[in-house]
Amino acid sequence: MSPTSHLAPDSGRIGKPRQISRFIRSAMRERVFRTSLALGVKKLHAIVPDDWAAPDSRLADEARLLARELCSPVLVAHSERTYCFGAILAARDGLKMDRELFYIACLLHDLGLSDTYKDQPGSFEWVSAREAHRFCLDRGLPTDKADLVHDAVALHSSVEVANKREPEVAFVHFGAGLDLLGKRVDHIPPVDLSAVLERYTREGFKEEFSCCLREQSEKKPDSHIAGHVALGLTDLIPDELSGP
Repeated sequence: MSPTSHLAPDSGRIGKPRQISRFIRSAMRERVFRTSLALGVKKLHAIVPDDWAAPDSRLADEARLLARELCSPVLVAHSERTYCFGAILAARDGLKMDRELFYIACLLHDLGLSDTYKDQPGSFEWVSAREAHRFCLDRGLPTDKADLVHDAVALHSSVEVANKREPEVAFVHFGAGLDLLGKRVDHIPPVDLSAVLERYTREGFKEEFSCCLREQSEKKPDSHIAGHVALGLTDLIPDELSGP
């Protein structure tokens, strides 16, 4: 068995019927969740700023430095917002996770869109995951933790897959989904939403990120994101995020 055979594999482009089915299931799951909140079956927990503060550690600092070295300021800001929004949603849902591993995954989840790696073969999510995995192993993290970071990065655009995994995996997906499409933005307290957007502005995000995704789709038509782009993903990115 290959040393990496247990890691989430690059599935490439998903067939349109299967992809649409995943989006439908995702919408149904969100509706059930919102209905449970409305009926009082579930509740959202109160949060404090520490719930989404960046970890104060050497590994977190090194992940941030690597992201800033390789990615544009727009992509770095998106990665920081992915962390903040994912951490807030996890806290609102009352879930605990390894915040350092989660931060590393969020900061490195779009390395595959950087100039250094954007032409590497494979779906950009798995290119990013490979480099994030290497980052972790090179710094002495245990294999199981490096593997978790890999899958959190690799699966961050995998609808109805990432949400079934560990919180560190699920909330990279949810955090990125909120920043990209506004999903669950109404569950972010207005004061926290304003603070995140003031600290990590979305200025220029829609234009640059849309271009990155379309470029990946054109250069790698069999990649995972190409299927999303074909269904009109880039047209759904809002100019601004606003809560209730």
